[in-house]
Amino acid sequence: MKLENQVAGDLLGKNKQKSQEAAKKIINTPDIEAWKCLLENSDYIFSYIKDRAGKTLANEINKENIDKVIELFKFHEADWDEYIAEGLSRISNEELSERMFEILQNGFVEEKTYAARYFCLVNSPKVSQALFNASQSYYQPLKSNSAEALGTLQNRESYNYYIDRLKSEDEWDRIEAAQFLAKYGNKDAALCILESMENSGMAELLAGEIATLTDIYELFASEDEKTRELALEAMDNILSGIPEVWPLGVILDFKVFECLEKLLCLAKERRQGTLTGRYAQILLKAKQKFTLFVTNSQYTYDEENDILAELDEIYHLLIYENEEFWKLQFQKLLKELDTDDKKRKLAAIDVLCELESEESVPCLIKTALKHGEDEVVITEVITILAKMGQTREIDQDLLLSRIKDPNLIAIVKNALSKESSSNINI
Repeated sequence: MKLENQVAGDLLGKNKQKSQEAAKKIINTPDIEAWKCLLENSDYIFSYIKDRAGKTLANEINKENIDKVIELFKFHEADWDEYIAEGLSRISNEELSERMFEILQNGFVEEKTYAARYFCLVNSPKVSQALFNASQSYYQPLKSNSAEALGTLQNRESYNYYIDRLKSEDEWDRIEAAQFLAKYGNKDAALCILESMENSGMAELLAGEIATLTDIYELFASEDEKTRELALEAMDNILSGIPEVWPLGVILDFKVFECLEKLLCLAKERRQGTLTGRYAQILLKAKQKFTLFVTNSQYTYDEENDILAELDEIYHLLIYENEEFWKLQFQKLLKELDTDDKKRKLAAIDVLCELESEESVPCLIKTALKHGEDEVVITEVITILAKMGQTREIDQDLLLSRIKDPNLIAIVKNALSKESSSNINI
């Protein structure tokens, strides 16, 4: 790509000699303007180009230009600090570590972030408290680097602190705790984050942190049934969050292909367990979503080739299954409407809403009229039926009498009125 700054552009270019000369200039001058240009355009640089340029910069760092390198610390972008830290770690000694410790304690947040990244690569137990303090910063890159460095040190005090914060009533406290634990890297924390996710209003975010920490598909076969259920819930939340919460690129980071491949195997097992309908719901949801991504270029026009290739692999994994398999999954999905688990029932209704299959109408009506059914479930069912134009033969006054919450009544009336207007227009 062409940048306004020639030196930054040369660093990213294909000409190896020019790239090395640009790296020398940025590191040894230091060329602050070129460095700022590089950071400001980071989001638009392909990852493989960024990696090549970052390694070229790291190779130019030596004991004679440490002062120059530290001048670059005033400006930060998360994609580049690892290369600077890598270069510094190669020449690390007690004097350099003391200097990084001083920066970690007293520098600006940008400077502290580089220092924390350095200690991800250079173990120094004496900096644990400073890293713990930095992990509570407002600046996310500093928090992330500090968490990873503390994980390298296996610092139990910080680990236990953030495990306890997962129980907070404050949703953002829990999110921050999960982010720390995902970067810390102790997989034992996965179950604690799963439990925190179960009753969270930001479940998609927590699910993503679980997938960052561990391979979710390994938990699908856990000996503990509750863990299996929560792992499936996390997978469902991840699918819900793409691409609204998480960018499409997380299909690689979260190993979505491997997760769906495992679910396909579980769905084909002869022994039918209590989670069969859950497998079906997630697989049908994935099929619907990934078909949408592949057939609509608006989701993929600016994605990198590795992401597009993975997307294609997932799509073909799902469509490879024959029609009979998917018909069976649909029947299993309908049976989810009979479960006593409200969350699973709502997840099934959500997929049925996307499918808009007339075959589901009798089961949806039965659910709406079921004695003792939850108001939220009834509301969701009526909304879908209205969207499909299927409430005409149902006593609407009876349906409304089943709901007491005025907010839910307003939602239902709005859905029914839209259906009526649609029928009039037809």
